[in-house]
Amino acid sequence: MHRSVLCILGALVATGAAEGAPVARTFPLTPSEVTCTEMQLGRLQRRMAAVASGQASLGNTAAWKSAGQGTSFTGLVRLPEPDSWNDFVAGKEHFGEIDMAFDLVVKDGVSVLDPHAPPQPQATLVRRDPGTSLVVDHVVANDTGPGGCCMSVDPEPVCAFDITCPHILNFDLGAVPGDSVRPLTALVINNAAQATPAFTGLPAEFLPAASGTGPGIAADALDEPCGGTITAFDAHVFEIIARTLVPSSCYLLDLNGADCGLEAYNTTLFRGSDPHVYRANIYIVQYVCDPEGVCYSTSGPLALEFHVNWDGKGRLTTGDVSVLPECHRGEIVDCSADFRSDFMGIFVLPPIFPGHGEEEPTAFHGAPYLVVTPVRKDQVLRATMNWAAILSGSGLNQP
Repeated sequence: MHRSVLCILGALVATGAAEGAPVARTFPLTPSEVTCTEMQLGRLQRRMAAVASGQASLGNTAAWKSAGQGTSFTGLVRLPEPDSWNDFVAGKEHFGEIDMAFDLVVKDGVSVLDPHAPPQPQATLVRRDPGTSLVVDHVVANDTGPGGCCMSVDPEPVCAFDITCPHILNFDLGAVPGDSVRPLTALVINNAAQATPAFTGLPAEFLPAASGTGPGIAADALDEPCGGTITAFDAHVFEIIARTLVPSSCYLLDLNGADCGLEAYNTTLFRGSDPHVYRANIYIVQYVCDPEGVCYSTSGPLALEFHVNWDGKGRLTTGDVSVLPECHRGEIVDCSADFRSDFMGIFVLPPIFPGHGEEEPTAFHGAPYLVVTPVRKDQVLRATMNWAAILSGSGLNQP
């Protein structure tokens, strides 16, 4: 009987597929599953900092839940070219970057060497090479003269910024995350293609993976699933958003007193309840020391909601993106931080890839653009999306 039922169901599925029946590429989530994921990713991003060569040069990091129902995460570090924003007002904007893709796997109750100690949750941070711009340490013009790629958070000596130098990603395992640029307990990976014995320091090392335990995993409940199913198609859409979303306070006509170029961004990506809704929370990251010696700070998020459409083959077609309203007193999810302190311009641009390492000004003209500012007359809080056009020059629109 059971075998007959399975055969009938199999035949129906095969018939539906043959007749071109719609494929369920993603599924609804409950409001509690969405909230759990939004808050978990918000805690996760606070523990991550991408650091490049130079004086506390920070990359932009995106993170999302991996496909499935577990506690694995996927992400992307995008290291923007320095000063690429400065021509925005003049209409000569351009954009270049190198990337480092990664996975973060969190396992509960992993065995430890000491059999007398209780098993501890473990985090493993690993680079995804097919999505990474692999580079090697090399001689650059540092303040002290020619030398290897270096990173520094101190005024002296000055390390030169070079987009082709290796950059690192820290994941802080401490009980309470503090300075995520200089964490006390961290996993570290970089995008170095190989070790460079002639040089020293993190950029000269080969760091494709790291694993360890720490109280931060349990403190932020990173080893606890939120329920619901993230499909491979969801993960595909997250990757597309991560590679096309470009925020910067430099993309504002009225900078509102911002120190343009001194900010980096951590973005968390997650599903909404509706299968066609995808969310992006953008957090501002700064490394500017105050008189008390506190240097690392984060704020936000600015919350975006994408309504995404796709065709029968799973290729993204059209949609829209909007900025969620500012949070009212007591609200912490499904809303944005105060526009007076968290403001930026946001473009959605075609992705960078080998052979197409920079976006020229034409890519910006007519691109989806949001303006988040406290100046109401200047606000642009919704934009339409033509995903087919944005992704037409790449292979990203092939699920």
